Amino acid sequence: MAITDNSTQDIPYITISAELFEKCLPWRDGKYITIDGWGNFATLEWSKDKKTKKDKLDVVPIVKFPSQRVSTTFFYAQPETGWIWTKSNMKFLGYNADTKLTCDFIPVPSFKSWIELVNSFSKYELLFSYETQEPITKCIKNYTYNSKTKHPEKMGEDSEILLWKQIEPFGKDFLAYEHFEYSKELDKYIYRYFLYNFDTKEKTENDLTKMLNKTLYEVDANIDVCISISSRGLVSKCYSLLEDCPVVITWKDNYEDPKLFPLNILAPKGKTLEIQTVSPDCKWIFTYICYYEGLHRESLCKVGFIKISEEYPGIASPLVILDEYAQKTYFNACSFIEHPEYGSCFICSYDNGNKKETRLYKMSDVQKEIDRILLEKAKSALSEGK
Repeated sequence: MAITDNSTQDIPYITISAELFEKCLPWRDGKYITIDGWGNFATLEWSKDKKTKKDKLDVVPIVKFPSQRVSTTFFYAQPETGWIWTKSNMKFLGYNADTKLTCDFIPVPSFKSWIELVNSFSKYELLFSYETQEPITKCIKNYTYNSKTKHPEKMGEDSEILLWKQIEPFGKDFLAYEHFEYSKELDKYIYRYFLYNFDTKEKTENDLTKMLNKTLYEVDANIDVCISISSRGLVSKCYSLLEDCPVVITWKDNYEDPKLFPLNILAPKGKTLEIQTVSPDCKWIFTYICYYEGLHRESLCKVGFIKISEEYPGIASPLVILDEYAQKTYFNACSFIEHPEYGSCFICSYDNGNKKETRLYKMSDVQKEIDRILLEKAKSALSEGK
């Protein structure tokens, strides 16, 4: 059973000079990819202000593209092949940092279709999985974009397999899923998960995919589920089939011995967690703690951090809750990011109507609070034992 703690803490933060997009994503050479205020792909790079000697986060455009308002949720990067992409309405907008190619076209046939996932095997190809809503069924279709001809090209037959996450080493093996059956009780499609080889079309099941079949139903795979194959961890923001709350799943080598941890165990009594952001390695979670009541009975939230590690009971640390109340709109453009001196950090744009700033929280400060909570719990247990 994980240890909970209902107290709140005033975790210090650093105010930095930067205007953030909705996301910043890991890129090459320790940099991060984002979109700047002019709607162009750009890198985030740490530097020191020459006058104040304080940390500064520079937003450096790498290309004058797409130069327009784009989706704040559909924004992805693949450092291995150099691709960065987003969309604006039905239009796909992509750029390859190696070939310097920009692409701007509509890959789906109608407003009844939408892009689900985009993957890449090389700097010359993109693989689109888009979903078409029919009266009874949903069908996922795969297309590629050929950078030599600069046109999208259909690859193979239509498929109901959605290539979800590329597993290591980088190649044509994917953690994939397809619609399995429709649940009238849940009013959702239940998915079937497996490992899929794009060349051989072979489907392989293992202990992890069997756990996913029992746990996850229909989700937006890009937004609702964060997964790190290298860290052997998965965080589902949405409620699962087994637990009526967000969950964490971990596994051993070769996808063996998967374990499920319901995160609401960490929440104070009467409160629920609503996960906002997860670090790329699935080791840190930033979450809203919902259902606090204000002076006029308005619904308020608090925010907090959780660390996922096998060193903690049940693989999750105590929930560290920040002292201030917040609306869900206060913390925007939230991302976990690496700092050259501080290590893992959390960066966000904070705006409560009176104060607007870009905050940087050091996870080392959160770690100190986790250690303090655990030490106090240990002392209390030892005292009760006497």
